[in-house]
Amino acid sequence: MKFLSRLLLFLFLLQILNGCTSRINIRKVNRSTTSFKSIHYESVGRYPEPVVKFFMKKLKSPEKITITSGIELFRVSYTTKDENDKSVMVSGLLAIPRNKKIKGVVSYQHGTNSERSEAPSKPSQDEGLGMAAIFAGGGYLTLIPDYIGFGVSTEVHTYLHAATTVNAVVDFLKIGSEICTSFTGKQTNNLFLVGISQGGHATAAVHRFLEQNPIQGLELIATSSIVGAYNLKEISIPYAVEYNNVFYLGYLANAYCHIYKKPLSSILVTPYDTVVSRLFNGNYGYRQIVNRLPKTADSLYTKEILSDLKTGKSDWFTEKLAENQTYDWKPKALFRMYYGSLDKDVSPKDATEAYAHMLKLGGNVQLIGLGNLSHVASAYAALPKTRAFIDSLTVALQIRTVSE
Repeated sequence: MKFLSRLLLFLFLLQILNGCTSRINIRKVNRSTTSFKSIHYESVGRYPEPVVKFFMKKLKSPEKITITSGIELFRVSYTTKDENDKSVMVSGLLAIPRNKKIKGVVSYQHGTNSERSEAPSKPSQDEGLGMAAIFAGGGYLTLIPDYIGFGVSTEVHTYLHAATTVNAVVDFLKIGSEICTSFTGKQTNNLFLVGISQGGHATAAVHRFLEQNPIQGLELIATSSIVGAYNLKEISIPYAVEYNNVFYLGYLANAYCHIYKKPLSSILVTPYDTVVSRLFNGNYGYRQIVNRLPKTADSLYTKEILSDLKTGKSDWFTEKLAENQTYDWKPKALFRMYYGSLDKDVSPKDATEAYAHMLKLGGNVQLIGLGNLSHVASAYAALPKTRAFIDSLTVALQIRTVSE
């Protein structure tokens, strides 16, 4: 009873603290920007610093992550281009440090998710509130795009499709650039990219794009890509086949057949060529979907597709996998990759071979092995290291600016 009383008192005091602090008027902040009229903002949460610190203690982080500010969250709806170059409405989570002491911008690209209700802008607990706490709670204006197919978007999710993912992320970054400039008064603010799993693939694609197409008001400083998939044709998807990761395989087949206007029967065997599109409609979670799929890849994919993936032979599917790779380029800004050696979801070779290839091209790359960790454990281990990495670069940039 004493513990319950203390908990209730703690929550009551937090409510008072929350009520006594002023809201961030995002409309006033962004009213002078050119894109203001086409963007919708919806407040989805205010968390004082003690609450953020309390929440951080519940995360499975093996290292301490320092919190310096409360956070305020907004769901932002904006337009981007789909695979047909058509304008579609999408959304993302905007997290702002409540003390308004902004050190830079972090764009976080989330991992694989099949439920529209679990989009970061809901906000979901792990990749919405969790990432907002880690980065906005550390002083960074944080952007977490939902991608096409999640949040307010009802389209088919364009899973592991580089171009549409880049569109959704970059269009959100343009909004973030304007807001950050309004807060800081700086002509150019520092940008950091972070992504996990599918988000690692997305982050690499965005990094590559931004070096050719920079955003006014943002300077890309560095990227942290965690357990990402980069070489889809030769490593990522054959690895999913090897370990019978039917969830990923079904997800990808549904997305690519939609994007490239191909029948599901060109990849999937009966009856899954008629089942998969209903499973990946945004209404079902991982366990619900896996329970409806076969246990092995050879009961899901056709023999022809499996043979082509194994031998390297070309068909429309493997050609599109090659088109959506994110390893064959030369990073100029620092591109750091994390991986775990016991990852059964994404091959460790995705990181090690992408690193070797980029290094050979003369790229600015780093490879960080996290030891004998699984996919999820690697993500938790890499997040505090990523925050520390970004903080160290921010401090170095501040020192350089003062000395100049």
